[in-house]
Formats: sequence, structure tokens, C-alpha cells
Amino acid sequence: MKINKKYLYIGGAVLVVLIVLLTVFIGKGKSSNSTQGANSLPTQEVIPTIDSSVKVDFSVSSDKHWVTLAVQNIPQTTTSLDYELSYETGSKGLQGVIGNADVTGKDSLEKKIALGTASSGVYTWHDVVGNIKLTLRFTGDYGQKVFEKEYGL
Repeated sequence: MKINKKYLYIGGAVLVVLIVLLTVFIGKGKSSNSTQGANSLPTQEVIPTIDSSVKVDFSVSSDKHWVTLAVQNIPQTTTSLDYELSYETGSKGLQGVIGNADVTGKDSLEKKIALGTASSGVYTWHDVVGNIKLTLRFTGDYGQKVFEKEYGL
């Protein structure tokens, strides 16, 4: 059987074109996926830490039902202070307390916070085990700044 050289050349050219196209598509697919992966990652805003001149004092009552949060040297233009306490309990897993204080025009704050829940003046206390993580978020004309620290009981 004799093969015409013309068909051999055309078949070779088609094969080369297919290989080139396949290489280009594979290359684009890899770069597209890596670019897409980098762009699709969730972004989280990084909040700067509050200045070290701000003093935070955190104390736990002897019965371990209350904590007292004291903040001094709050920056002058701060308007609000959000707080969050999170901790593990012996029977209910991860629990916490969140709140907010208006500190407009104030340079200090003292707050007594219950480690439990209250309904109609009746408290159900949490059996806190381990450390308590405190997060403070200061908001003012400077934007937001954060303070985070863990405290032992």
C-alpha cells in the first residue's frame, strides 16, 4: 500500500497544530486556576492593635461569677468600645459575653460583667474552665483598633 506524500505532510501538520493547541490550553488552564484560586481566597481586614498607652485591667471575683474590666487612657476621639469574652465551660462548651459601651468624651471605663446568663434577675452561672479570651474593639475617628489577651482564672 502506497501512501501519498501529500497526505503524510497534511497529517503531520494537523498533528503539530493539535499538539500546540493542547499545550496552550493546558497552560492557560493552569495559570487561570492559580489566578482564580488566589482571587477567590476570602480576605479579612486586619485591624491595628491599640496603642500601648491604653491600660487594660481584668480581674475575676473570688466566686468566679463576675469579672471586672477596667480600661484607662482611652484615646480622646474614641466613641465606642465593643468587648467580647470567650471561654470554655465544663458542661456547655464554648460560651461568651459580648457588649458595647459608649465612651464618647471619656478616658476610662470600668465594667462588671457576669460570667453566665440572667433572666428576670435570676443568674445561671457558667462553670468556666481554662482561660478567658478578652477582645476589645475601639472605634473612633481613627477607624478601629483592637486589644486581645487571654487571662487565667
